[in-house]
Amino acid sequence: MDDFEGKKILVIQTHGVATPTRTYSPLFYAMAAAAMEMEVMVWFTMDGTNQLKKGEAEKVQLDKSSDVTLKTMLEQTLDSEVELRVCQQSLALWDMTKDDLIDGVEILGATSIIDLALNYDHVMYF
Repeated sequence: MDDFEGKKILVIQTHGVATPTRTYSPLFYAMAAAAMEMEVMVWFTMDGTNQLKKGEAEKVQLDKSSDVTLKTMLEQTLDSEVELRVCQQSLALWDMTKDDLIDGVEILGATSIIDLALNYDHVMYF
């Protein structure tokens, strides 16, 4: 098997709480890449931004027979040392500020995504 250690994966998440079935996979794949010893960042933009608002992720439960919520997935993602970043301009579109964000999320300006995409080994878009 190839050696993936040190590779960099950028996951762009554009789906939020209105489409719950589209919120889990990007986080799952990000955790899988981190387990393979890759450097991973999830960039939240557009509708993806609203899942980072305090109190929202608790409301999203993909499997009703499970206690796992989107909040659980976000916490596990952070525990896996995946970096969570949100687009500053998307925050403005959702009328959110840093105080509205869950812990562990950093804000970056829109032009940052260009630099990130050019410097990561692979980009996944959801």
